[in-house]
This record gives sequence, C-alpha cells and structure tokens, in this order.
Amino acid sequence: MRGQLSAVAVVPGLVACLLVGGCGDKPRPPAASRSDTCQVSDGPSADTVRRAIASVPVEVPGSSWVEIARGHTKNCRLHWVQIIPTIASESTPQQVLFFDRNTPLGPATPKPKPYISVLPPADDTVQVRYQWRVGSDEECCPSGSGTVKFQIGPDGKLTALGPIPHQ
Repeated sequence: MRGQLSAVAVVPGLVACLLVGGCGDKPRPPAASRSDTCQVSDGPSADTVRRAIASVPVEVPGSSWVEIARGHTKNCRLHWVQIIPTIASESTPQQVLFFDRNTPLGPATPKPKPYISVLPPADDTVQVRYQWRVGSDEECCPSGSGTVKFQIGPDGKLTALGPIPHQ
C-alpha cells in the first residue's frame, strides 16, 4: 500500500479541488443561475445509488467506492453521482454514474478514469471534463484536457455527444 493515501486524507482535497473547478484550473466567473427546482423525488433513491455503486468493480484491494459529488440537469431528469475509491491518490481513477430519475443508466466510461470533473449542467446534458497527464506532468497537474456532454438518448440510454477523450 506504499504510495497510496487513505480517503480520509485525499477525498476532502479532491472534493475541494473539484468544487473550485478542477485542479490547476483558473477560477471562472460565476454563471448566472436560476434556483434549483428539482425535488429529491426526481432523482435516484439512496438504495438505487447504493446498488449502482456496488456494481462497479473496485480495482484497489481493500478499498471501496465512496460518493464525492452529485448533481442533475436543469430539467431534473438526468442525474449523476461521482465516486472514488476510499484508498486513493491524486491520480486514482474515478467514475461518474448516471441515472434517468431513479433508473440507473450506467457509468460514463467502461473503465474508471483519473482527473474527472463534472461541469455546471445544461437543461438536458451533463458535461464531464477529463484530464490526463502528458509527458512529464506531475501527478497533481495534468495538462491534457477534453470534455464530453452526456444526455439521455431517444432510446432511453445514456448517450455521449462526442468521443470520450484519451480512450
């Protein structure tokens, strides 16, 4: 377990990093926003989220997934939950799980990826920013970056509106 940090040490730092717009990112001016009109009942139940998290394989022995963030589109239909292993470093792969109200839609990518942040939502899409290390980037400061919007397709399944960067 050398080189790994416990979630107690890392998760608060990751949450703070994600809340300010991503590690190494320049601050953005606050966007004009309307009040959130979504109700708790519009999203996945606690049991649905627990089952969805439990279905994601954990690659780090002795670790389990914990939720670090969640949100939804402005139309209250597409919900997301971001998870990370309890034993993590700055570059530990994470996952974003999506829900159509209380129906699990699955993860954004087949395999967890490091350096994920979810950007402010639109009416019916959620935009996820992926970052990755390039060349001699330090673990804290990936310079590769790309975004993908996700939405619920006409077939009711999660649809990526563009290629997932750095697959």
